[in-house]
Amino acid sequence: MTTVPAPRLGVGVPDAAAPSAWLLRFSAVMLLGLYAGAHWATIVRPSAGGDLFGMFFIAVVAALVLPALLEIGGRVRRWPALLLFAVVVLGAILLAAHVPTRPLRPDRWDELAANIGTAIADLPGLRVPYAGFDPWVRATMLAGGGVLLVTGLCLAMARRPHVFGAAVALGTLYVVPIVEHGPRHPYLDGAVFALLLGFLLWVDRVGPREAPLAALFGIAALVAGLLVAPHIDSRAPWVDYEAIAESLQGGKTETFHWNHSYGPLNWSRDGLELARVRTRGDVYMKTATLERFNGVSWEQSRDVLASDDDTELAAGHPQWTQRIHVDVKGLKSTQFIGAGTTQFIDHSSKPVRGATPGTFEAAAKPLRRGDSYDATVYVPKPSDTMLHTAGTDYPPFVSRQQTVTVPEPPGSDLGAVTISFAPYGSHRFTSARGSHGFPFIDATHVLATSAYRRSYALARQLSDASNDPFDFVREVIARVQRDARYTETPPPPGRMAPLEAFLFRDRAGYCQYFAGATALLLRMGGVPARVAAGFSPGSKVGKDHIIRDLDAHSWVEAYFPHYGWVTFDPTPADSPARTQITDTLRVQSAKPGDRPTTKAAGDRISDPTAGGRAASVAGSGDATAAWVAGAAALVLLVAGGATAAVLRRRRLVRSGDPELEELRIALARTGRPVTARTTLRRLEELLGGDDGALGYLQALRLARYGPGAAPPTPAQRRGLRRSLWAGLGIRARLVALWALPPQPREVLDALRPRRKRPYTG
Repeated sequence: MTTVPAPRLGVGVPDAAAPSAWLLRFSAVMLLGLYAGAHWATIVRPSAGGDLFGMFFIAVVAALVLPALLEIGGRVRRWPALLLFAVVVLGAILLAAHVPTRPLRPDRWDELAANIGTAIADLPGLRVPYAGFDPWVRATMLAGGGVLLVTGLCLAMARRPHVFGAAVALGTLYVVPIVEHGPRHPYLDGAVFALLLGFLLWVDRVGPREAPLAALFGIAALVAGLLVAPHIDSRAPWVDYEAIAESLQGGKTETFHWNHSYGPLNWSRDGLELARVRTRGDVYMKTATLERFNGVSWEQSRDVLASDDDTELAAGHPQWTQRIHVDVKGLKSTQFIGAGTTQFIDHSSKPVRGATPGTFEAAAKPLRRGDSYDATVYVPKPSDTMLHTAGTDYPPFVSRQQTVTVPEPPGSDLGAVTISFAPYGSHRFTSARGSHGFPFIDATHVLATSAYRRSYALARQLSDASNDPFDFVREVIARVQRDARYTETPPPPGRMAPLEAFLFRDRAGYCQYFAGATALLLRMGGVPARVAAGFSPGSKVGKDHIIRDLDAHSWVEAYFPHYGWVTFDPTPADSPARTQITDTLRVQSAKPGDRPTTKAAGDRISDPTAGGRAASVAGSGDATAAWVAGAAALVLLVAGGATAAVLRRRRLVRSGDPELEELRIALARTGRPVTARTTLRRLEELLGGDDGALGYLQALRLARYGPGAAPPTPAQRRGLRRSLWAGLGIRARLVALWALPPQPREVLDALRPRRKRPYTG
């Protein structure tokens, strides 16, 4: 098909490929990119201006290289080159954002995607500028700016520049940080942005003669805007973006009440990610120490100074002290997550104060999504031999963990009685003191008449049958687990004390029951013990432990001289909080038959009334990941379609005869042979059976050889497409759409409302 196109009549515009126009457009996009990038750098604190400048340099190089890659002939060579180019540019941006090099390896891309996906899911609820210490959140925010920079510069500097698309990308780069935290001089700042944006949009459209007049109108509009803006600026936002951001995270924050309150657990769990903790090995994440037994349940003690001693540090075992890093996700808490005995908190985004010995809490506002900190913790892990030989030389500060409060004995006016048990294996006396000040009370008589007389007898029996404190701990845990089953709906205790009913009647409960009964028996046997509350180690992803609401848990800590508090978990191993533990810590059941087999649905010890949105958790980490993956797939699909359309259009333009080249491609893709002798007149004869195809071909021929004639209409283009799929079956419709894709004006024409024809009877 050999034809010569007739010259078109039209208004002249500046040539976008001319050196002067290219230089002006390059200057405009450089200025706007630098200005918008400088604002994007302020979304983190401290500001990352140097990082964004590095990304700007990457964007400039990419914008200069991409046009050459698009000129590579043949898809087989062009597409691999473009894919490699995209991977290299994205990798350079991530490196400039301080992403570690290890996840950038191809075999670690799953870890990279998981971390970036989690960071993206956290973004709507973060405060900007972001001052936290989560490296992935910070890197993801900065890398987003780098992607916008590359997109804007590449669109503006293409051989056929897409200036409007570049303006959208760079405008987003400027607007997002402005929306999140306004500048010091908003009107002046906005005026400069408007000036640079107008320069980019009109530099290719205004000729030398019109430039002075255009500049005059632009300056006049700018001055008018500066005068009007302060008067229409309202105290209340026109669009409450902060409320929108909060709504995106609504229901995705959970608060926990750590004191024990035995009863059914009947609210839902959804796997919400609460925190990410980087530790060396698997450790239980403790937030609170429940060291006071009040006669019914275990609770935190507030009559102990936070500065008091909590543990001994074992000499010769520096590996038991480690530094952990915590990034708060869906947790809202006044307590800091630690492990074992937390020695101190640093690099915290919230003020810190001591809560109880070995734990810390926020001094003002609670921790919430986006907060992070480092903690130095001491978590001893002595061997069985070390524990068997630890002895009973307990330091004085653990004496408070050898007491139990029992209700007032019947027929007395002593009030609640606090009993201090003699250390294991010692010849000291067990003493008691009444709450009304009676100092000398027969502890044996009080225990024999109290609600816990059977528990005390059991503790004495197990103590007499053991050889050392560690042996006693194992005996107690084996007895607590024997014939017991895990359930979140234990029977009501009735008139019995809850732990007494669990041990001797019901044998059913969740982690609070197992841990509470174990600690009670250990204290009655003379071994310092307490209940710890927090989270089991969770699931491990890379170097991080993912802590979810299903990991909320209670366990027991027993004291061993020279080593400190050692973790024991008497809850059955098939409970939700223990099913993800990769290293079952310290204690197993005495024999396989002792371990119950249940299908538990959760082990949460949170209180749905304890403030915040604890009772209305909506959305899970998996659901968030699915939404992120779906959104990413949609973006990739749209971007791929747009890229294919742009490349197709460029190929047609480079042919020198775009209309005929497109027609030739469409005929070839639908299986119709095209030769050099195939002319428009010949095609009219071949496809003349369809009025739509005939109209398209005639309009195309007249437009080429008849100056001033209109090009084919959208309706005629649709008629040609119908002719192409005629007689080729159902699948042919998709083939015809691929062969002759709809143009924008064709889509708009199809969406335009039609006038109804009048009824003529």
